[in-house]
Amino acid sequence: SEEELRQIAALPGVPLEYLRFVQNDDGVWTPAGGNFEGWPDKLSELRILDPCCGSGHFLVAIFLMLVPMQMELEGLTAEEAVESVIKDNLHGLDIDQRVTEIAAFALALNAWRYPGAGGYRQLPPMNIACSGLSISISKEEWQKLANGDQKLRSSLGLMYEEFKDAPLLGSFIGQRRSDAGKIMEWDGLAAGIQQALKKERSDEEREAGVVAQGMVQAAAILSEQYHLVITNVPYLARGKQSDRLKDFCDTYYSEAKNDLATVFLDRCLDLCYTGGTTSIVLPQNWLFLTTYKKFREKLLKQEIWQLLARLGSGAFDTISGEVVKAILLVLSRGIQEGTGQFSKPGGQISGIDVSEPRTPMEKAELLRIDEIKQVDQVKQLDNPDARIVLEPMLDASLLNKYCDCLAGVLNGDSPRFQRKFWEIKNKDELWTFQQTTVNENTAFGGLDQIIYFDRKEGHLREEAWIRRDRLHDSDQRGNKAWGKKGIGISQMRSLPVSIYTGETFDSNIAVIYPINQEYVLPIWLYCQSPDYHEAVRKIDQKLNVTNATLVKVPFDLEYWQSVADEKYQTGLPQPYSDKPTQWIFYGHPAKSEAPLQVAVARLLGYQWPAELDPEMELSEEARELVRRSEALTEYADEDGIICIPAVRGEAPADERLLNLLVKAYGDKWTPDTLSDLLAQADHAGKSLETWLRDKFFLQHCKLFHHRPFIWHIWDGLRDGFAALVNYHKLDHKNLETLTYTYLGDWIARQKQDRNNGVDGAEEKLAAAENLKKRLELILEGEKPYDIFVRWKPISEQPIGWEPDLNDGVRLNIRPFMKAEVLRYNKKPQLNITWGKDRGKDVESAPWYHLFNGDRINDHHLSLEEKQAARKLR
Repeated sequence: SEEELRQIAALPGVPLEYLRFVQNDDGVWTPAGGNFEGWPDKLSELRILDPCCGSGHFLVAIFLMLVPMQMELEGLTAEEAVESVIKDNLHGLDIDQRVTEIAAFALALNAWRYPGAGGYRQLPPMNIACSGLSISISKEEWQKLANGDQKLRSSLGLMYEEFKDAPLLGSFIGQRRSDAGKIMEWDGLAAGIQQALKKERSDEEREAGVVAQGMVQAAAILSEQYHLVITNVPYLARGKQSDRLKDFCDTYYSEAKNDLATVFLDRCLDLCYTGGTTSIVLPQNWLFLTTYKKFREKLLKQEIWQLLARLGSGAFDTISGEVVKAILLVLSRGIQEGTGQFSKPGGQISGIDVSEPRTPMEKAELLRIDEIKQVDQVKQLDNPDARIVLEPMLDASLLNKYCDCLAGVLNGDSPRFQRKFWEIKNKDELWTFQQTTVNENTAFGGLDQIIYFDRKEGHLREEAWIRRDRLHDSDQRGNKAWGKKGIGISQMRSLPVSIYTGETFDSNIAVIYPINQEYVLPIWLYCQSPDYHEAVRKIDQKLNVTNATLVKVPFDLEYWQSVADEKYQTGLPQPYSDKPTQWIFYGHPAKSEAPLQVAVARLLGYQWPAELDPEMELSEEARELVRRSEALTEYADEDGIICIPAVRGEAPADERLLNLLVKAYGDKWTPDTLSDLLAQADHAGKSLETWLRDKFFLQHCKLFHHRPFIWHIWDGLRDGFAALVNYHKLDHKNLETLTYTYLGDWIARQKQDRNNGVDGAEEKLAAAENLKKRLELILEGEKPYDIFVRWKPISEQPIGWEPDLNDGVRLNIRPFMKAEVLRYNKKPQLNITWGKDRGKDVESAPWYHLFNGDRINDHHLSLEEKQAARKLR
């Protein structure tokens, strides 16, 4: 009764601070965790098992609860209660022999230290054993322990077969009642082995006998059933399991097989009596992932759900971040064995949610005081995919009634097939735009990516067999939505959304594709609302939510249409962005979030896709800014090389940039405008010339995701030679022009100044000549100043500085970083690395055998090797 439970909770030394009560429909207060009607009336008869006991924390905690209970309820002395709990109540197993020894010692230490229990003394044998013992001898040698006793020999033979996989399976051994214990009682089997060991034995046989004794104890524990099975389960996703473990889980726990944690939950229920209870810690994902649907249905139909507590991330002091999102779960076994009948009808599930980011101490306190919700167990089967939700689902149509939610393109090798749009001079027929994630809700975003894709045929530019056999045609995912409008949802924690513009989209976002294009606006507004995020997180707390889940939430179309009519009377917004990293950017600096960056790009001759494609859909404001940008093309440098100091008769870069800015701002330019722009660029109170020398390139790299298309080449001196170059125009001829014409003119001037005795001229001359030598190394392209492209055979590798822009900035910039001629060359400022890309190549890849299938980029080839290969081509 409630009164008795409260009396027990008030006993000195009984830490039941988390005992919670809920009121049932009849107004009666009952324990939130259940009444445990299948448990015995006497505590001494209560059998408890921790099948993954580790070093014994749970066993010790239960010991400290049960001893004062037995003293109070059964009138035992402290010493009697200690011995009763050890002998009758507690059982523990673990796959690791070492930790079971620690668990036994921890339990013994607490028994000796218990007040009034007599201190150090001989304790009863403990029911703690290693379930992972291995047999190192043959079956024939093993059975010799029987000394001719046929029953013992047969039992040992069966044990040999059952325990041969014990180091892998541990407490899964004997998942059906052990046959070894059916031939001889476990006590008799243990005594027989003990008697056999008294005879003269070799060291190997004696060691085998000791192992056999341990196995008997483990098998005896595993062959029984328990009123309470409590543990913190091991976690291991199916993809990381060995083949043997996968086969075992397939055979015995097919519904739970996707993670060892859920398999262990099933195993714990196996170990319970009917009406017995398992109380465990395990990850939360199985409560909502589609792959566990059948497992959830089985547990909801067959077992009694008592209590579920969501802990979320950061619940443990020793585990930080998002590593584990755990739950505490109490289930009772509800099937009458052999009948398939409920021993008790399904009732209410008590639930408490402390998953929001808090400290472990705060979560612990909330478990004691926060609201306990109750939901109908059977009604959980009506939730989408039978997901476990601690609040009643709203009685409304689901979003998937009005739309599909589509997964995006998989390519199998992103560094090879994806680029940022600014890495390519013109997005010709080889590339197509690809929408990707956003960090926050926005009308238009994630529009910075292109993919090597045949849009006409609708597939990746890759060999057909690879697309079929390795990608399983997933390079065509989402094609139903191409060319239409929808909602792009970034599959991360906060689920930020943007309008989907109709291009291909990658696998990091899902696109909601309405069956009626008129639904795009109301669905977009709903998906931006806290209501949507809350509804999704009720049924799926995984960091990256699957596309199917994103539309299995309630949606009131009529309401959100009314919101849309009020907020957007002219309909869905048209594409517009002031971010230069978006392909819909209009190319004008005056309305940009990074005006100086845009102005420098225009000065070097760069134009944005929106300027080059008159058919691109843009808002009227954006289209007007595109037209205004055309007037700035007269300021663009023809060869894409602008020196920061005055060189070769050309004005210095800051002067040329200032002229462009004045033209761009027109009547809005004032004497304070430049100061404001420099302050916005983190260069307040300083000059445009020093910003170009010291800040531009670093900010450019950061803004453009460390794939810079304007390179700052310098000689290492703050007042020395420095040039900004448009990477798209920097072919072999223009690099020669930079080296011999622009830098050559600078060198000639420094020689003249040196001869005239100008201070600092000697240092500038030495730095410039050193830069010239480094640029000549790049022009020649001998290793390590070569370009290496891992997806091209040696006969197609560049010889000298002959970059293919399609290979991307990351690979083509390597010679300049190796030669250390850029304003920034290394981490953390310039975050460009080569190393090894994720994944494995196919055997037909040109460098598969050299790199053992790894995707290695940091490789060098000599000119001789490449020239020889070209001759054989």
